[in-house]
Amino acid sequence: MTTVEPPGADEPLDELDFRLLAGVRELWEDADPMPATLVDQIRFAIRLEDVDLEVMRIREQESLADARSAAEQGRLITFDSESLTIMVNVSPEPGGTIRLDGWLTPPAAHPIEVRTSSGPLVTTSDEEGRFAVSGVPHGMVQVLVRTAGRTRTVSTPAIEL
Repeated sequence: MTTVEPPGADEPLDELDFRLLAGVRELWEDADPMPATLVDQIRFAIRLEDVDLEVMRIREQESLADARSAAEQGRLITFDSESLTIMVNVSPEPGGTIRLDGWLTPPAAHPIEVRTSSGPLVTTSDEEGRFAVSGVPHGMVQVLVRTAGRTRTVSTPAIEL
């Protein structure tokens, strides 16, 4: 099969080419602009120290608005991996921060780190796998579980709260 190149394909780009490319770029920037927080989200997601990391996936999200008054609305998010399931209740706190109440399955005491854009918050789950973290700022959040007896850290994906 012979490939036929259009006339001028082997020539360097000229002023017309650059103007056309600039027009296409402007079109796409208007039609589908890059989210303002994209660069920060990418930096947040790749700023992990652990290389041996098991990343969980979101299984389900459910709003708790029907079960609570408007002032206490929250949501329940479940994350799964091969070795662990985390169910996290996200609820607003007075002062504009968030409280995370979590449950690990299988239940056990593990160090928990909640990564936020303003720094990590740490706690430990109890023997039943329960943990709570208050004062979580709005923005990108990631929960890391440093499972006892294993070198691999289990992590939720970074999510916006």
